[in-house]
Amino acid sequence: MRRNNIFLFFSFLFFVFSFILLFLKENNLFFKKTNFSFFIPQDLLIEDTWYGVYFQNTFIGFSHFFMKVQDIKKGGGYLLENKTRLNLPVLGYVEPINLHMRINLFDDYSLKEAFLNLRSESYFLKGELKKNKNNLYSLCLETPLQKLKKPLFIKGELINSLFFPISFNFLPLKKKVTFYVYDPFLEKKMKITLLNKGRRAMRNFKEKTYLVEMDVEGVKGKLYINPQGRLLYEEFLGFKFIKEEPRLLFSKKASSSVDIAQILAIETEKLPEPEKLHYLKVKIRGIKKEWIREDFNQKVIFQKEEAIVEITKRIPAQETFTLSSGNFQKYLKEDRFIRFNAPLLKKTVSSIIKNEKNPLEILKKLSYWINKNIKKVPTFSIPNTLDTLKMRQGDCAEISALLVGFLRCVGIPSYVNIGLVYREGKFFYHAWVSLYVGKWIDTDPALNQLIADPTHIKLFQGLENQWEIFKLLNNLKIDIVEYR
Repeated sequence: MRRNNIFLFFSFLFFVFSFILLFLKENNLFFKKTNFSFFIPQDLLIEDTWYGVYFQNTFIGFSHFFMKVQDIKKGGGYLLENKTRLNLPVLGYVEPINLHMRINLFDDYSLKEAFLNLRSESYFLKGELKKNKNNLYSLCLETPLQKLKKPLFIKGELINSLFFPISFNFLPLKKKVTFYVYDPFLEKKMKITLLNKGRRAMRNFKEKTYLVEMDVEGVKGKLYINPQGRLLYEEFLGFKFIKEEPRLLFSKKASSSVDIAQILAIETEKLPEPEKLHYLKVKIRGIKKEWIREDFNQKVIFQKEEAIVEITKRIPAQETFTLSSGNFQKYLKEDRFIRFNAPLLKKTVSSIIKNEKNPLEILKKLSYWINKNIKKVPTFSIPNTLDTLKMRQGDCAEISALLVGFLRCVGIPSYVNIGLVYREGKFFYHAWVSLYVGKWIDTDPALNQLIADPTHIKLFQGLENQWEIFKLLNNLKIDIVEYR
């Protein structure tokens, strides 16, 4: 049975983050300044740097950073530009990724406008962010089937990107610097802490290097910089960015010898025929209370630094239902990822279910259509219902977004789960759906399970919380306690 893995999408998004993240002027730094020109020393005003990108020491692409002073006739300020080319291997597929990011800054290095163009084999995201006045910005986004234009009010001025390899020489020795960064395209704010550990030898670099430890919302990474503050090396979430000569980079070929999904899966004992189980009990070590939740079929008990989790497969009855409580309303609304108020989607759903009223029969018809018409492959996208319908392909996150959009379109309460699923001796990061058919049940459209087996461990609810998976990576250990 095909293994689905939502982490590849997350890791890719964080790679995008690393070239979009912007300082907020409300930073709680160790100094007090109103002008941010010290972030880019005068000798670094022209920059042209190339980085090799690796995963688990395997070359997967390159990233090129360019910076220059803008001509005064064009309004002055500065231009920062990044072009990245990757080939990401997962589950037997190699997905080409092209990322182009351009940021125009005012003379004080605050944001004037930013442009993003992201393309994979079947998906694209175009973004444009412009400052209007004070804390008001305008954001435009375009994906395969959607165009969005909206105002953004951002408390605090947006400053140049942290991960552009400009200068880290403002970091004091042996002191932690904590601040917040904001990605306007994904509307995500994150806390970052940096600690300059002092001089450390770095193999393959002849010049002096300094180690900077990085903490992004609890996820650890490290940077190596030279005495001028230039970034030489970054390591985060298994990815490595190494400053290299372009002639060496162009002589390398991306390899498919690694599999990101397999490397980041959590090994455990083997289960016989998991799809036939009705009950599973596991012990999870390294998990925090805010990283896992109880639900209608999942019970969680914490003991010291581990959680005992019991999951029961819930079988529904063949019945119709009426919504008598307002508690269902949040599971019937549109949001950023679940979109159903569109002619194409409504027409598609109507043609699938016809006059069917029984919610379980509706689920069967929708699941059958998805399994027949949506190609199940690793897909690099910001998952939402309409784009998945347009692309006719997706992995677990995209397919779950599509099914929830279908269900809510016909008034069936539903939501996406972010969590783990067992396959062949490992737990993989995954997404699936819960819906109300007279009582709540789980279904897994990506694995074609009408009623999901009990190896589905729920961590977070809703695609808006999918970024939280970063905090769990390489932290969890899972032991199987009981099954039947």
